[in-house]
This record gives sequence, C-alpha cells and structure tokens, in this order.
Amino acid sequence: MHLTDHGEDSQLNTLRKSKAQEFGDLMQALLERKGKFQIILIILLSLNSMLIGINHTITTFHAYVPKFYCRDHINYTCGYFVNGTECPSGYHFDENDDTTLAVEFSTVCRRAMLAPLINSLYFVGVTLGSIVCSSMSDVYGRRKLVIASLYGQAIMALAQYVSTHLMLFIVFRLMQGFFIQGLQTVSYALIMEYSPSRFRTVAATYWESNWAIGLGILGAVAYFVRDWRMLTLVLTLPVFLTLSYVWYIPESIVWLSTKGRCTEATRIIHKIAKFNRNEEVVQQCNSLILNEKDQPADTASGGNDSNAPQQKITIGSLMRNKIMRKHLLSMICVWFSVTLSYYGILYFLPNLAGSRHLNWEYGALIELLSYIMSYFIFAGFGRRLPMAFLQYCNGGLILFMAILSALPAGSYSQWWIVATALTAKGLAVSSFCGMFIFGSELLPTACRGLGLGLCGCSARTGSLLAPQLMALIGILPTFVPLSIMSGLLVLAATITLFLPETLSTILPNTIEEANQTWGSPEI
Repeated sequence: MHLTDHGEDSQLNTLRKSKAQEFGDLMQALLERKGKFQIILIILLSLNSMLIGINHTITTFHAYVPKFYCRDHINYTCGYFVNGTECPSGYHFDENDDTTLAVEFSTVCRRAMLAPLINSLYFVGVTLGSIVCSSMSDVYGRRKLVIASLYGQAIMALAQYVSTHLMLFIVFRLMQGFFIQGLQTVSYALIMEYSPSRFRTVAATYWESNWAIGLGILGAVAYFVRDWRMLTLVLTLPVFLTLSYVWYIPESIVWLSTKGRCTEATRIIHKIAKFNRNEEVVQQCNSLILNEKDQPADTASGGNDSNAPQQKITIGSLMRNKIMRKHLLSMICVWFSVTLSYYGILYFLPNLAGSRHLNWEYGALIELLSYIMSYFIFAGFGRRLPMAFLQYCNGGLILFMAILSALPAGSYSQWWIVATALTAKGLAVSSFCGMFIFGSELLPTACRGLGLGLCGCSARTGSLLAPQLMALIGILPTFVPLSIMSGLLVLAATITLFLPETLSTILPNTIEEANQTWGSPEI
C-alpha cells in the first residue's frame, strides 16, 4: 500500500514539475519578447514618475521666502523685539512676490527652521512608505498597492489645499509622502517585471525621464501660479484622469508565479498575448489551460499550489544569505549617498545667482539630458563600472565646489559654482537612474519589493538629511556639507566595484535562483 502511494506521489511530483516548467517557458516567451502591451503599460506607469518628481520637490516653491520686513520697524527683518516678543505685529512680505507658506504661516526668523522641518517630515513619511508599502506589495501584489498609493497621495494633496493650520499641513504632507513612496517603489517594480531583459534599460530610462519632465512642469507652473494652494491644486487634479485607465493595469505575472497563482497568471498572459497578436503564446496558453482542466486539482496549478503555504521572506532571511546580504547592504550604501548628493545639490541650486525659476528649468533640462545619456551608458557599458565611474566623478565635482566655496569672495566667478553644481546634478541624475536599474536587477522577485523598500528607506534617509545638511550653510563653512557629500560618494563608488554585472541578466524569481546566478548561498 505504501509503495503504491509512493509511486502515485512520485508521478504527481513529476507532473507538477512538468507543469511548472511549461508555465515557466510560457512566461519567458511573453516577457522576453517586446510587445505593444508592455510598451503601453510602461508609458502609463511612467506617468507616475512625473507625479513623484513634482511632489518630492514642490516644497522648494512652497517654502520660498519673499522679501519681508518687520511691521513694527521697517528697517528690521528679524531681531526686533517688543517686550521680549519678536515682531509682535507680524511681518510684511513683498506683495508682488509669491504667496507661500512663509507668507501665510510666518516661517521666518525664529520659525525659519520650520521650512526644512516640513520637508524632512515629508521624507519621514516617504521612509515609512518605502518599508511598509513595498513589503505589502510582496504580500498583496503590485497592482493593489499602485492604485491605493496613487489615490491616497492625491487625497492627501487635496487635504493640504484646504489646510488652515501649519500643523495640519505638515501631517497631510507626511501622509502624502507615505503614499508617494509606495507609488514609486511598486510602480517601478511592476515596470521591471514586465520588461524584457534587453529592454529594461530603455524602460528604466524612460521612467526616470518622466521624473525630469515632472520637474520641468513644476517649474513652469510655479512661474505662472504664484499661490502655494493653487499650485498644489493645479498639479493634483490631473491625477484623477488616471481613472480612465488605471483599472486595466494587470497584476505582475512574475509575482503571481511566486505566489503559486499560475492559473491566474496564465489568463493574464493569454490576454496580453492576444493584445500583442502573439499567436504562438496564445496557443501555448490555450493548451496549458485545457490541460489544467483535464488534470487533478492538486496538479492544475502548474506545479505551484495556490493553497500551499509560501515561504515568508523577511529582512532576517535576506541578511542570513551571503549573496543577498552583500547585494542589499551595498545598494543601501549607494542609494543613501547618491540621494543625499542629489537632493543636496537640488536645495543648493535656488541659492545660486540668477532667476530661481530659470535655474530650476536649467536643472530639469540637464536631468532630462542626463537620463537620455544614461541609456547609452548603461546599455552599452553595463551597470557596475558606469555606476562607480559616475559616483567618483560626482564626488570630485562636489569637492571642487567645496574648494571654490572656501576661497575668498570675489576671487572666482559665481557662474563657476553654478556650472559645476548643474554638472554635478547631471551626474547625480545618471547615478540615480543607474541605482534603480542595478538595485532591481540584483534582487529576486520574491523579495524585490522588500529589498527595494529597504534601499528606498536608505535613500529617503539621505533625502531627509539633505535639507538639514544644506541648512548648515551659514552656520558652518559651505566647505563642510559639500565635503561630506563628496566623501560618501567616493565610498559608495568603491563599494559598487565589488558587485556583479547584471546587464541582460534574466531576473531571478527566488533567492535560490539568485544563488545559482551569482554564487554560493553560504552564510
């Protein structure tokens, strides 16, 4: 009796493996061939990148401080006290300039530190969102989190528009940061999981280019809409146009396969293949679906029983694996350093000579050109060496800025600083693009959300510290914060050299596959 049961189990296991192999071949047949559905999906999801770029940087215009003076004494801006109270009648702001948070909530003088605090608390929300939303996407799927994050952040933006107290604005801004980061991490993961391996660099570059376009839109709209409330409203309302298509975005078939929901994934593959007019894959789907109907229930899932318990991947399990630990910790360091330098330069730019709106648009144009350049760099030369090279160069440029800032005033033209800062920003942008591509390729599907979430948490810690670091200018010599950014970039570049190359590598789905691809799983 036991021998008979053993024989039946052996046959079932063989059948399951056969089905799993058949499904795996079907999935690769779809994903490794570029189709119009994938192109449309990447275009639509990349619109989210515009939104993310706008919201990550809009505080630069929200917190702008127009010229002002103390109402109690026209010759004073700050430091005029009456009975121990600074400017008890308040401040008068230039009526021909922007209406910002500074004008409405008097975030000047003793309250001046509220401006960087608002931005830092926003990035606290972003940091929390990078961990929570990415982890939830590994459990509940990519599609649900994209939709929830997209409309969650829009509701929080509308709440900011009607806020009558600064504390309410800060709370809603923090909550928006939570959803914005969920939108960024999960949308990007979904794009990578639907992109053919040879098309991933194009997809990633297009995603990042939309970020730069978003910055350009922000600068242009901010030039014409000078009230912070109307600026928020004008940039938020278009989000609801996505209601026309967001429901058609499918779940990641790669994620479904790791959860054992292969029948559901097969139906999605069938729809996509039919849309792409890929008759070969359509026939394979029809054959697989028909075979599943003829098989026992315990084999119909293609070797993955959706009711079977799935191994839960935690931060601890990633840290216990030699390969994952190396990849994750290296990427955490890279993401922190690159993001700190990017936002540090971003907040440094409005303090430069010239029109702040024009400087912003120059920066956005340089970002767009840098992203386009990134495609040729990362597609032609791989990921590892270009990433290291870009970080070394950026570290050198920022150090050059630090040295210039230490020289006596008037010994150099301010435009040297402007040109160097814009070039450094361009290099930071290219590194930004590369770290997203490299990070997503170094992590398997089963833990990509969690891994990118941890990297995102590190990055957001960098963006959280950037305004505080730049706020030191005026308290400490400019040389100090710029030197810190330069040193961290050199360290991250050196660490990058110890990572494997991932160009054109098929994304591993499990940690076991990652071990087979990159080495031994020993601890």
